[in-house]
Amino acid sequence: MDESAAPSPVVRDVACRSALGESRLPGYDYCLNPYVGCGHACVYCYARSYALRRGRTERWGSYVDVKSNVAEVLAREAKRSLRRGVVGVSTLTDAYQPVEATRRLTQRCLKILLENGFRVAIQTKSDLVLRDLELLAEYGDRVSVGVTVTTLDKEAARRIEPGASDPWRRVEVLSRSKSAGLETWLFVGPILPFLTDGGLAEILDVARSLNVGEVLFDRLNMRPGVWPSVSEFLRANYPELLPKYAEVFYGNDRFYESLKERLGAEASSRGLRYSFCY
Repeated sequence: MDESAAPSPVVRDVACRSALGESRLPGYDYCLNPYVGCGHACVYCYARSYALRRGRTERWGSYVDVKSNVAEVLAREAKRSLRRGVVGVSTLTDAYQPVEATRRLTQRCLKILLENGFRVAIQTKSDLVLRDLELLAEYGDRVSVGVTVTTLDKEAARRIEPGASDPWRRVEVLSRSKSAGLETWLFVGPILPFLTDGGLAEILDVARSLNVGEVLFDRLNMRPGVWPSVSEFLRANYPELLPKYAEVFYGNDRFYESLKERLGAEASSRGLRYSFCY
């Protein structure tokens, strides 16, 4: 794994009452989030809005709650007559964030899910998932591995996603997962206007070279708590972009609409299967 550019979060153990939640995301029946909070500390993360609803006002990325009993709770739930659907791992955290290296909750939960007939769709920004590649390949017909890449520029990634793996290590995750016989997909998002949109063609070239199953594109979602984080980041690093962002998200700019047309054409020209989340 890469050395993180983010400060180490405060980690504490908590108990959970349930492990699987119902998911409203397309293609998922359930979601599994072994942790609350995330050490990747991405400036754009929408999950901070859910934390705010639950009274967590600390800076996003500064804390991680470890659901220390989640595997035991999941084992009980898996024995019930639940439909053996698709479990998204994870939707409000990154299941392979740095704390997973020592706590191994994701690894234990994946084993329980797969042994009990569930399908799993993993989405991560961490190369730690490669630790579990042998386990995932054993159940390869019920596993997909998706990686999020917002930019292939290492320095930009360290500023935007300070605790996540180097983007080229994420590319390696897709390559090795594909070689292991797993279904792979690439999540390109959120696309940050005037920051990451210039490198999208290179990302699509990589997707084509790796023969990923699908590419998904998403915009920046201004959920509660996101704009304060993004505007602080812009003010410190790209102050000239603040008025442009205000126009895109709170004015009449059609940035994402025009981008959708361009990306659709570029993905099609490369023979890629693609979809938009916006």
